[in-house]
Amino acid sequence: MPERVLPGPVQDTDCIKEAVCIHTRKIYDSCKDKDCIEDLRFYPTADSQRYIENAVSVRAKSAELLYVSTDVEEVTFNRGFYTIDLRYYYKITGEAFALASRAEEIVGLVIFDKRVILFGSEGNAKIFTSDTWLRGLDETSLQKTKLPTAVVDIFVP
Repeated sequence: MPERVLPGPVQDTDCIKEAVCIHTRKIYDSCKDKDCIEDLRFYPTADSQRYIENAVSVRAKSAELLYVSTDVEEVTFNRGFYTIDLRYYYKITGEAFALASRAEEIVGLVIFDKRVILFGSEGNAKIFTSDTWLRGLDETSLQKTKLPTAVVDIFVP
């Protein structure tokens, strides 16, 4: 199949019915890290805080990833590179043990920050997408939205 893909304009003699453009959102790099997450600040709920204050020991049971926020910015002096700041929000469930009573379930939030630098586009292009209006919606509205994303690239000489 790769021998049938030819650069340039599509002609009937090439036996190709249609040319397709794939938009990669201009980030060409990737990273795959395994981070050991430890010594993070735990933000308990008000009820959980009362149990922790009277506890002899506390034990974590589970962690659930709630949300990841991302922020992308250009690296100032390295054209084509971008910093991606990631903030992970985890719901932590655990147990607080007191001397006089049984173990009580505690719940809280943990936040983990990570920064990566990835290679992106070197071209001078302005990009406009149709999904910019989605930024103000809540999670339930986003799940209901099934519209495709339209992307316009404009080359700037």
